[in-house]
Amino acid sequence: IGFNKYPREVYAGWMERLYKQTDRYIGQMLHYIDEGWTIIITSDHAQVCPAHRPPMIGDMSVNIRVMQELGYTNLLVDENGHELREIDWARTRAVAVRECNIYINLKGRDPHGIVDPIDQYELEEQIMTDLYGYRDKKTGKRVIALALRNKDAVLLGYGGPECGDIVFFTADDYTIDHGDGLSTAMGASHTSQSPIFAAAGQGIKKGYKTSRVIREVDVAPTVAVLLGVRMPNECEGAPVYQILTEEY
Repeated sequence: IGFNKYPREVYAGWMERLYKQTDRYIGQMLHYIDEGWTIIITSDHAQVCPAHRPPMIGDMSVNIRVMQELGYTNLLVDENGHELREIDWARTRAVAVRECNIYINLKGRDPHGIVDPIDQYELEEQIMTDLYGYRDKKTGKRVIALALRNKDAVLLGYGGPECGDIVFFTADDYTIDHGDGLSTAMGASHTSQSPIFAAAGQGIKKGYKTSRVIREVDVAPTVAVLLGVRMPNECEGAPVYQILTEEY
């Protein structure tokens, strides 16, 4: 749907109905706690409401405009000079795709690569600098919260061969999807991208609220501890020991 296509009350009604539906669904399971079960309620993400029209970068498809404005992505044109929905790889040095990934059009790796690998590091530096300098045309504020190289993204649990050469995240008030902003991103009407986490039942402290930021990767090792089984191989998270009744 279009941005701000419906009145605010319509969106609020959708959210209220969704919360009621979820509440009914969870309510059907809570009796298992009395039977000795442990219930964990979590989500892979939440959803933010952007305060401003999001930039054309960071969505789930290939985004052209910001990278085109910065001079890194170009489109083919027809005989009348009108843009075609096709990238001109002969004049494209980098492309933003898959929400928060930017790929360098690298020689020897990509089918139509034009960037010499020896120039990759400096090109990445230039792109990141330009991203930080990019401003919303109405507000004058930057729209990129963070941009870093693939090798540095490991600090955020990201990076590796399946991710972009550059990883970036849109800033508060410009995040529109669940994968283009940091997990701490905030939006209008107090909306947040952070997932929920609640647990109750066997092995969980009653009425306890932890200040720890619980991540999705912490769920599996926490369940492993509760079940008394080994941690998953290559486990990136850690048990949320703060909420457990037993000390480890």
